[in-house]
Amino acid sequence: MKTRGLWCGASDCGTTRNQVVEFVSKVEDAGFNLLLPELKGGHGLLRYPSKAFPQAVEKPYDEFDLPAVLLDECKKRGIELHVWFIDFFEGENGPAFLDHPEWAARDAQGRCTNEEQLRGQRFTGLWMCPSRRPGYTDQWLVPVYREFAERYAFDAVHHDYVRYPGDLAPDQYCFCDWCLEDLPRWAGYVNDSFPEEPFDHALYDREYLEAHWEQSPRVLPTYWSKLNRAEKSRFLLEGSFFRYGRQDLDYFYYQYRKGAMLDFVKRSHEAVKQARPEMRVSAAVFKNPVHSGRFIGQDWREFAPYVDTMIPMDYRDHFPGTFDHYLGLLAETIERQKRWAIGCTRYLTGFAIWPLVRDDEPESERATRFAETIRLVKENNGQGCCVFCAGDMDRHSLWRIAARSW
Repeated sequence: MKTRGLWCGASDCGTTRNQVVEFVSKVEDAGFNLLLPELKGGHGLLRYPSKAFPQAVEKPYDEFDLPAVLLDECKKRGIELHVWFIDFFEGENGPAFLDHPEWAARDAQGRCTNEEQLRGQRFTGLWMCPSRRPGYTDQWLVPVYREFAERYAFDAVHHDYVRYPGDLAPDQYCFCDWCLEDLPRWAGYVNDSFPEEPFDHALYDREYLEAHWEQSPRVLPTYWSKLNRAEKSRFLLEGSFFRYGRQDLDYFYYQYRKGAMLDFVKRSHEAVKQARPEMRVSAAVFKNPVHSGRFIGQDWREFAPYVDTMIPMDYRDHFPGTFDHYLGLLAETIERQKRWAIGCTRYLTGFAIWPLVRDDEPESERATRFAETIRLVKENNGQGCCVFCAGDMDRHSLWRIAARSW
C-alpha cells in the first residue's frame, strides 16, 4: 500500500517540541507516511499563530508554533504533511460567528443550527453559510487557507466539513437573508430589468407545460416581497417553475448549494496556488457523491480540478448491516469511488477505528477488525488509505498492529 495516512488532533501532537518528536516518531514506527493534523477546529479556533486572525488563535498555539515544528519533524522522516481544516462547521463561541452573526446559515424560521435539537440535546455546532458574499467564505475561510499556504510549506491543505449540515435536516439550510434573495436571481426566477413582467410564454402550444421552459418566465410570485421568511423558504424548496406545474424548484435549490460549495473549493484552491504553487489540496468527503450532492451540497466528482487527493470517509457507521456486510460493501464502494475520483491525482480509502465494533459487539474484536479492514483496502486500493484517528490508535493500542498490517 503506497500511502498510509493518519488523521490526528492538535492535542495528539503535543505542545512542546519534545512531545511532537515523540508523537511523530510513533507515527513513523507504525508505518504511516502521511499525517493530517487538525489545525482549524470545529470550535472555530486556529492552532497556529495567525497574523490575519489573532482573535481566533487558541492558546497555547499563539506562542507555540505547532505547524512549524511538525514540518521540521515530518520532513526528517519523509512523512507527507497535510493541514486539516474544518471548513463550514464553526463554533458558536468562535470569533467568526461572534463578530459576524449575519454569516451564519439559517433555517426557514431564521434560526441558526445551534438552536436545533439532535438526539434529545441542543446541537451546539454552528454552521456558516457558504453562499453569502461578502461573508464567511471570502472574508474568513479562504483568507485562512491563503495565510497558511504563505507561512508553511506543508505538502497540502485538507478540506473537511466542506458541505452543508447533514445531521440537521439537510433540506432546511440555508435560508438566510442573502440566500433568499440571491438564489432566485442565480436561478433566473426574476429579471431585474423588468421585475414586474410575468414574461409568460406567448403560446402554450406544446403537449407538456414544462416544454416551454426556454423563454424563462417569471417564476417568483408577484407578491414575493410580501412573503415572510418561512413562506419564501417553502416556495424556494417546494414551489413550481410553472404555475400549476410540477413541484420542481427543489432541483434548483440543490444545484445552488452544490454551486456554492464548488465555488469555495475553487476559490481556496486559487488562493493556495497563488501563495505556494507547489502546494496540493486534499479533501475528506462522504462515500457517495451522487447522494452527498443532493443532501449536503457535496458532489465531489466536480471537485477534481481543485482537489488532488480525494479521501472518502468509508466508515463502518456509514454502511448498513454487520461487519461482514461492511467488508463486502466497502469492496464494492471502492471500485465505484475509483471511477468517481478519476480526475484526481490520488484516491485514498478513509476508514475510522471507533465504529468497527458496535456497542452490542465484543470489544475484543476491534484489533482484528482493524487489521482485516487494512487487508481489504490493500487488496482493493493499492493507492492507500487514511485512518481516523491517532487518538483511537492510542485508546485501543493499535500502533503495533498497524505496523504489522501494512
